[in-house]
Amino acid sequence: MKVFLQTRTLYVLCIWGLLLIPQVINAEPSAFDAGRFNSDSPYGLTESEKYLLDINKKTEELSTELRRLKSAVDTAIEKSDGAVSLLDGLNDKIASISETIQTTDANQTEQNENIAKLKNDISELEKYITENRKIELGNQETIKSVLAELASMVDTLSANYAALDKRIAALENKKSQTAVTVQGQFSSNISSEELSKESEKLFENKEYANSKKYFAELISRGYKPARNNYMLGEAEYFSQNWSEAIVNYKKSVKLYDKANYMPRLLYHTAISFDKLGDTANANQFYKLLKATYPESKEAKASPNRN
Repeated sequence: MKVFLQTRTLYVLCIWGLLLIPQVINAEPSAFDAGRFNSDSPYGLTESEKYLLDINKKTEELSTELRRLKSAVDTAIEKSDGAVSLLDGLNDKIASISETIQTTDANQTEQNENIAKLKNDISELEKYITENRKIELGNQETIKSVLAELASMVDTLSANYAALDKRIAALENKKSQTAVTVQGQFSSNISSEELSKESEKLFENKEYANSKKYFAELISRGYKPARNNYMLGEAEYFSQNWSEAIVNYKKSVKLYDKANYMPRLLYHTAISFDKLGDTANANQFYKLLKATYPESKEAKASPNRN
């Protein structure tokens, strides 16, 4: 910048010099017009004319040099202005880059915090998975144990039922003879739906003896045999005919073992065996009830026996 100011000052002085020199030349004009003063090779000039001619040549040379200097100064000024503009542009770019770096640093800090949080979440998830895996393994062992116990109970129940078949067969023969007499009391014009409604009504009114006749008739017609065998078993149960109740419960289970009344059927079967003094079979049914329907009110009411 210092060189630039010096050059510009020199340029101004030279301009003033160009303006003053012609005044000096014109201040002392020649009184003579001899010797072709303006020719390329003047001769016959006086000393004053020679002096003026020499000054004129030097002035032209100086003017040429000043024009060259002016051109150089103009070029230098243009380059200087370009350099200043370039520096301003660079300063803007530096400021922009500095701002970008600051923004990047802030973003990097946020990213580092997010990564740290993510690592912590992953660590917590791994702990959760590990704990749940242990629980799941424990549950699998429990399930295997329960299934094995259920399989054992099913085998035992099958064996117990087989042992009771003769007893049940005798009871069934007796009931079939009674059913023949009972069935004759109903007209064929009465629909099964009407008989079913009447049977349910009688049962709700605790008229178990009459309701049994209706349930037996419905079974003979093949109308909802699984439910009506269950209901006939219930009527026998509340009549304290424990063996007859077990016979009808068994028939109901063979026909359909997924009914919503299964917890109550198993519970009353167990109690019926208890009433008959068959504790072993009663305990098997209590265990089966608790294992199959653990949340039912019947399971919760059942005794805990080994």
